Amino acid sequence: MFGFYKAARREFSRPRAHCGSRAVRFTGLLCLLLLSGSAAAQKNPAAGSGQTARNDIRGYVRDMQSEEAVPYAGVVIKGTKIGAATNADGYFVIVNAPTGKCTLQVSHIGFAVKELEIDNQPGSVKPVEIKLEQKVIEMGEITVTGQPQTVEVTGNVSQVVVDPAELIKMPNLGEIDIFRSLQLLPGISGVSDGTSGLYIRGGTPDQNLVLFDGMTIYHVDHFFGMFSAFNADAIKDIRVYQGGYPAEFGGRLSSVVNLTGKTGDVNGLRYGAGVNLLSGHGLFEIPLSGKSTLLVSGRRSYTDVVKSSLYNSIFDFMTGSQNTQPAFVNQRGRPGIGGFRNLASLSQNPDFYFYDMNAKLTYNPDSKDILALSIYRGKDNLDQTQSFNGQNFSFRNSGSNEFVSAPTLSRQTSELTDWGNTGISGKWSRKLHDRFYSSLQVSYSSYFSNYDRNQAFTGDAAAADDSTNFFRGGTTASEENNKVEDMAVTLDNEWHAASSHDVKIGLGLSRFNSHYFATLNDSVRLVSRQTEAVQNFVYLQDQWTIIAPVELTLGFRGTHYDRSASNYLEPRASLVYALSENVRLKGAWGYYHQFVNRIANENILEGSRDFWILADKDLAPNFAKHYIGGASYENGNFMFNVEGYYKDLQDLVEYSRRVVPGGPNIVDANLRGFYQGNGYAKGLDLLLQKKSGPFTGWAAYSLGKVEYTFAGLNDGNPFPASHDRTHELDLVAKYTFGAWDISSTFVYATGNPYTAPESQYYVELLDGSSQSYIHVSDKNSYRLPAYQRLDFSISRTFETSSIKYILGFSIFNLYNHKNIWYRQYNLDTQPVAITDVHMLGATPTIFLQLYSR
Repeated sequence: MFGFYKAARREFSRPRAHCGSRAVRFTGLLCLLLLSGSAAAQKNPAAGSGQTARNDIRGYVRDMQSEEAVPYAGVVIKGTKIGAATNADGYFVIVNAPTGKCTLQVSHIGFAVKELEIDNQPGSVKPVEIKLEQKVIEMGEITVTGQPQTVEVTGNVSQVVVDPAELIKMPNLGEIDIFRSLQLLPGISGVSDGTSGLYIRGGTPDQNLVLFDGMTIYHVDHFFGMFSAFNADAIKDIRVYQGGYPAEFGGRLSSVVNLTGKTGDVNGLRYGAGVNLLSGHGLFEIPLSGKSTLLVSGRRSYTDVVKSSLYNSIFDFMTGSQNTQPAFVNQRGRPGIGGFRNLASLSQNPDFYFYDMNAKLTYNPDSKDILALSIYRGKDNLDQTQSFNGQNFSFRNSGSNEFVSAPTLSRQTSELTDWGNTGISGKWSRKLHDRFYSSLQVSYSSYFSNYDRNQAFTGDAAAADDSTNFFRGGTTASEENNKVEDMAVTLDNEWHAASSHDVKIGLGLSRFNSHYFATLNDSVRLVSRQTEAVQNFVYLQDQWTIIAPVELTLGFRGTHYDRSASNYLEPRASLVYALSENVRLKGAWGYYHQFVNRIANENILEGSRDFWILADKDLAPNFAKHYIGGASYENGNFMFNVEGYYKDLQDLVEYSRRVVPGGPNIVDANLRGFYQGNGYAKGLDLLLQKKSGPFTGWAAYSLGKVEYTFAGLNDGNPFPASHDRTHELDLVAKYTFGAWDISSTFVYATGNPYTAPESQYYVELLDGSSQSYIHVSDKNSYRLPAYQRLDFSISRTFETSSIKYILGFSIFNLYNHKNIWYRQYNLDTQPVAITDVHMLGATPTIFLQLYSR
């Protein structure tokens, strides 16, 4: 055993390399550890227990009402530290459990703890079926995995579990939002009111692997990022791996958000529906036979039919329409060349809607097999077609503040944008042996975004000596298209090799296809990238209980990526040491690569909000090393968790159309505006939670720093990332009394960094004209004022013999604090005029939800 650690130490002290031989060596070392440990356990299965008679306990955990499988439930033999956790299909096995009568204690968030007495006799083959009842008074919306009484197969370092059924009781902005609720946890930030994206421990939303029933979801929000794209009614389990995630997951730098969809009630038809000021949604659970179920859910906004005050507030905020600037200043404060004044007529009625739908068919032909087909579709559509007639159109002469009048001009604009995600997955799970469980999955995911803008100008006829006759007519056009397709085949296996070894081993193949085109006037190709790639991977992981209080998880993931013709080795390790029943020390370390990047656009109304591209030999895959250490204390009423982290980031990608092309990072014309650099993220996360009783809640504090260095940006000097937040405090309180639920949340955070223009000057050219130049500050050297917001929600539940109703009222930003989103600068005035663009003010909403009983 000591030889293994010496070899491993030599291996990981070498510089990072993309070589297959290194992967083979590490795999051999891990397999040697696995085989030696398993052999030792089999020779002496009762070592340390004081008993010689042993027998496996196995079975399934289900929801008593619907008989759905309950994934990741903890199953422990009461009075001992012997236990297991159910897998995604609710199956568990406790290997070499003591024989005789014992009591199984089963727990899962949202359910009452269940105790079941069994007689575990040698040779028993009958599986145990345990059914959990939902709690009457829930114990809070979140829990951190790794409770003292439960052994979690996923470990307990930087992992969070969320009960989606509880989200309706949280303050919301018109929609029950999974991701916005996650933003209230330590280490997870939303940056602004205008995004439901997750910035997890210094990472960006594209660095999170978002899985829904095993398929990768690229488009995870609606309404320009205002809401997450998942219907909480269709979700059964939510797990977030904030860092140091295990080898079974890969392809992202930061974290994993794993969503498991409901399968439906096998006992009878169930339905649910809801409506708010933005959308309506519905859910049907249909039993097709005693062995199969169908679940269908859908959500659609009605904002293209009825525009509520809530919709108008959010749309104006997201598009900047509420911040009317002088006509010659464009959105985001970029000085324009002209503007319409004294508008004679304006016709502008944006048409916007979004929808998403889920369907899942599950078939259980026998006690060993489960077949499931899951479909997801989400889309946003925006039509900003407008027309207006202007009088006294004027433009600014280059190099001066003078405006020159032109003849009356009219403009017709057709502007269409749509974006979304389609996914489908098929999964076959089979229990090949009581200790061996296998799942084969085929999935397809496609993200698309399209933007098409056409403008036609017409004007009055000009006099013969009119020097501005070029304004009498013309057309302009721009187009952007982005698509990412991801088809994958994966085989995942769980082997409960011994009482001290839980092994996961798998392999897979992914084929990617991405293209991004940006064209101006059908002839000027701004960006053109089209890439196909194949990625093969294999992983091996052993969760080893060395002795009762010490659990070590060693993992390896090896990936071959054909676009770079390289192999990528990703060793990972985590350790949990239970000092007592209540106190745990923990740590994790690992290598992570990302082969697909989301690039942010600078203006959500002038093209796609973002686009995705694949890594290749020119744009290398991103790389990160995670270092995590922490401790936790938990009893029946309270939980305290603290974790520190450091992430070394390499080969990050930045993109800007406004940076002058050139520099050491530019390889060819298709890479203009793309830059690669390095960085780091470090921080400390604290969570104090009260988890039982009528009053529940938590306090979360995050201290963090994210810094980047790009040779082609900021003169090569380090600068804070745009999402860097030094401090963030989140307070959540919920009180339940009878049929009433009251909840409130408070957020206080350091303001975001930004780059400010400091002066404008003019240079006279040889032809007598002048060119203006803007001098800006060091990148992100300024910071906005601190952000703060108080939200409030109250709801009441009404019940009849067949239906449960929930009627609620929620208000966002209760005391209407003026949080600043960004700043606009008008450099054509002296002194420079600065306008603060604010986020949402006090925004109330109401909602109604009903469920069949």
